[in-house]
Amino acid sequence: MAKSMPGRKFVSIGAQCDCERRSFAMSISDISCDGCSAETDRDWRGKGEFVHLRIADSIDINGRILWRKGRRVKIGFFGQLHPVVVEQLGRAAA
Repeated sequence: MAKSMPGRKFVSIGAQCDCERRSFAMSISDISCDGCSAETDRDWRGKGEFVHLRIADSIDINGRILWRKGRRVKIGFFGQLHPVVVEQLGRAAA
């Protein structure tokens, strides 16, 4: 069940990530207007990597890795997702 916190959605959302000329699936959680957490079966090289995300087969946004711990990362978006979009993603994934 998703936890509720103003401006954030703790849900699992499917996404596709393009990074360093590779494309792979990932699971996004803790999504907000400014960024998200993500996990994949791929090892990340370090923070600062540029990424392009396609979230839920409908939203494209660029970002960069802010921190990593194993196969989990925090991604900061370049720009923002509208709060209504974050809410819709949370409802669709719940």
